[in-house]
Amino acid sequence: MSVTKTVTILSLTALASTLPMALPASAQSLIEVQDVDRDAVPAGTPAAFAVAFPDAQRNEATRDIGEDSYSFVPLAFIPLSDTRVALVSTGANACTGQACTGLNAVHYLSHDAGEPRHPYSLQGEWLDVGAVGVVGNPALQWGWTRAIADNPVLFTEAGGVWQGRACGYAVLTELTPSGPRDIARIQTSFSDASSDDGDPGVEGVITSADKGRSFTVSYSGSARFDETYKRGADGQYRLEGSSRVTAC
Repeated sequence: MSVTKTVTILSLTALASTLPMALPASAQSLIEVQDVDRDAVPAGTPAAFAVAFPDAQRNEATRDIGEDSYSFVPLAFIPLSDTRVALVSTGANACTGQACTGLNAVHYLSHDAGEPRHPYSLQGEWLDVGAVGVVGNPALQWGWTRAIADNPVLFTEAGGVWQGRACGYAVLTELTPSGPRDIARIQTSFSDASSDDGDPGVEGVITSADKGRSFTVSYSGSARFDETYKRGADGQYRLEGSSRVTAC
């Protein structure tokens, strides 16, 4: 395991310990959300990752972007068609300052129909997609669904702690034929450990969707309530009214 990956995993563990406990089973998430595991190499991704990052070594690639250096590893495949796939990767920044963030990358790759799905041909690269965390972390959780839009939607979630207040947020990214497009940002959690009588907080998950029109986030914890996001003419999903979730 590289030093960069070790630092990132420790940071994720520390952050996770400050976030609210998981929702009770009664709040069923529409999206199967999983923790980002940067030590796992998903089946089938090495051949695609080597096309996306030609300088990759042992399923890890370093890319300098601006003044920062990021260590990318493959996360998942999301099928776009019979001959096209999106490879999602996460990039950790060695910087551990509170203002330092990681990156999530998406590469579109084409392949022949049927199996195996390689050799691959690179169709497009986007290196700053979705939600990222503090202290150099990329997304902490991820998932995807076809229930929200006509194209697959990538779910990425991250968060941070500011003066004892912990907040989580998620970004929904539609994987359109022309490239990834962020279509919604949702606050998924809040808790306050800054005082003895601090707010124990809430945590929310997407529980339902009217495809192409709206989706609902259900919260539980110190309060239970739903918030609905509706799609506008520009394709963006926005919250109806004001959120009841405290912001950091």
